[in-house]
Amino acid sequence: MRVGRLPYDELPEATRRALADRLGEGCPRAEVENGTSSALASLFWPSSGPEMVFVKGLPLDHERIGELRAEAAVNPFLPAGAPRMLWQEEAGGWLLVCFEGVQASAWAWFGDGSDHLAPVAAALGELSRCPAPPEVSLTPWERWGEYCDPADEPLLKGDRLVHSDPCASNFMIERGGRVWMVDWAWAMSGPAWIDTAVWGMRLVLDGNQTPEQAAAWARTVPAFAEAPREAVVVLTEAEARSWEDWQAYGTPGLEETIKAARAWAGYWASP
Repeated sequence: MRVGRLPYDELPEATRRALADRLGEGCPRAEVENGTSSALASLFWPSSGPEMVFVKGLPLDHERIGELRAEAAVNPFLPAGAPRMLWQEEAGGWLLVCFEGVQASAWAWFGDGSDHLAPVAAALGELSRCPAPPEVSLTPWERWGEYCDPADEPLLKGDRLVHSDPCASNFMIERGGRVWMVDWAWAMSGPAWIDTAVWGMRLVLDGNQTPEQAAAWARTVPAFAEAPREAVVVLTEAEARSWEDWQAYGTPGLEETIKAARAWAGYWASP
């Protein structure tokens, strides 16, 4: 579900006061355009402390508040490529979570030939080696299991930290190639290859790559290159079905996503 943004001046007074107390009265700010999971998503330039910070926020009674709480809970255990959480506070009926600001591209470019692809693949390789902390309870089966045969559950089990949404807008690339991976609300404990399997679909969707091109990049991540093909077939088919289900539910504008997911799943299902 896409979350509508609330203009800063329409936030509750107590919420704005909490931000002013933390960041300074009249702190310069800029709204962040991309992202669909927060009612508040703004960059701030505090009067003291870090040069720039990023603040996300949701009303405490919002149906997606659990995702923001989960993102805050997992942050201390994330790899170095994830921005650090600086503080969180409840004020005026809102949860505010503040992260270190990042001077980088707004999102990665996934087109074939992009100089972002190699550093993103390296970041996914690093992530695949990270164990999931106990604070992460969500599993791939909870997300994709309803689109699988029950007998397939063991194929989607694992103990590695999984981001689960490696779309182009969740990678930010610094000049020089450092990769930042953001938006960890759906962090999971699962197999080491899951993120790369979903990334391949995003190369087709976000980068207009062919499935063959996307597969070549995915295989540069060792955890994916070693993944059982049967498991990749199960996951990619489930991902395609999940988008088809969202379309049937009434979510508009998913035609290109479904086309890409179907092409990616079809590549792996072919002999």
